[in-house]
Amino acid sequence: MLLNYLKSKNRIISCVLCTVSVLLAALMIASVCRIKVDLVLYVDGNMTGAVSDPAEVGAILQTVKADIGKVSYGESFAGCTITYGFAEGGTERDYLSEGEIYKALYVASLKNYSSAYGLYADGEFIAANVDPEIITDAVASARSSAQGENSGEVELAAALEVKSLYYPDSALYAGSEIEKMLLDKKDLYRAVKPGASTVISVDIDASWDETKFLGAGGGEIVSSHADEDGVLTVNIKVTESIPFITEYRKNPDLLVGTYEKSRDGADGKKEVIYRITYKDGVPEKREPVSEEIILEPLSKIIDEGTKTKPVTASQDRYIWPIKDHFVITDRYGGREIFGRYDFHNGIDLAARSGTPVYAADGGVVIKSNHVSGASTYGYHVIIQHDNGQKTLYAHFRSEPFVNEGERVYQGQQIGEVGMTGLATGPHLHFEVIVNGEKVNPSRYLPPEE
Repeated sequence: MLLNYLKSKNRIISCVLCTVSVLLAALMIASVCRIKVDLVLYVDGNMTGAVSDPAEVGAILQTVKADIGKVSYGESFAGCTITYGFAEGGTERDYLSEGEIYKALYVASLKNYSSAYGLYADGEFIAANVDPEIITDAVASARSSAQGENSGEVELAAALEVKSLYYPDSALYAGSEIEKMLLDKKDLYRAVKPGASTVISVDIDASWDETKFLGAGGGEIVSSHADEDGVLTVNIKVTESIPFITEYRKNPDLLVGTYEKSRDGADGKKEVIYRITYKDGVPEKREPVSEEIILEPLSKIIDEGTKTKPVTASQDRYIWPIKDHFVITDRYGGREIFGRYDFHNGIDLAARSGTPVYAADGGVVIKSNHVSGASTYGYHVIIQHDNGQKTLYAHFRSEPFVNEGERVYQGQQIGEVGMTGLATGPHLHFEVIVNGEKVNPSRYLPPEE
């Protein structure tokens, strides 16, 4: 870089020395012939016009170099050759303006450039074309394709700008190519609510209204072809979801009429290639040509019960309300508790918190307490049996599994062991009520093992 800088500096010094020599020669001629002379700028051997100060030309050239570096069209900086001459001046000095010098140096510094219109999105150069209408038509077609078959609208997520400048021939593209470049910019468009304004305009007063087309519907353009009749065929790859299905399988452990989800479902994914045919810029046909599954869907599984539901009629005999391990910590009868005498109306079965609690016999739920602090029983259930007897189950860990008015069968789970209400530890308080009187449950339960 240092070497290039020194070379550039030497060229400027040589240019200045040459200019001084030309000026001295011009002054000598003017003094002898008594005529007015102007310093004339030649760029790459072509006379550009008269200038007043060679130093100004050198400064503008450095600006041109800096600007070309910022724009970075992908072309190498070729530079230009600056020479000076002199010519007889007129009565009025008509020197080149700074803008005219800049333009001449800019165009000459890069070879194979043309005056054209460049399209920018948020300041980023996209492409150029010599016809501004081709630019606007390409933007309109790209937006229509971005909308696709969606019922909603789309709008630009970037600010479009068209500049009239000199661009390298390699940056000039046909309208269909510009449309593809816009569609390749994944974040250029975004959906808006139906009915929202969808007019897009650029600074050359080009605007267009929404027209619903059968477009790409998003995706990646993988190939395109235009024939002599103006028919454009575009192949677009789109990633789509494969909806999962729901499978039902028989489960002999579940009761008839009951269902239980065994596994959640998940959608799969596939890549589909669509062929879209455009006639005069309007999509006419869209059809799938191939697809590849990249992720198989995972079906949702629902277990359907096949087990015959037990009758809810009472069996006139009780089973223990806890089937897992338990310990009887308090029996029916008088006792000393909390420092005073108390009569215990049931039996306490101590078990691990969360242990299932089952109905001792079939019947109708006449009480299902869903408020733990409503009584000393905490969460509890009372079942009315067909023979008129009742059973009470207290201190559930959480809300009962059954509701008032529901018929339950013998052995059906109705809750879990806990210690809500007035309890010193996790246990089930169980009562048997006959003719409105609380009796000793041990006389109605099977023998203790």
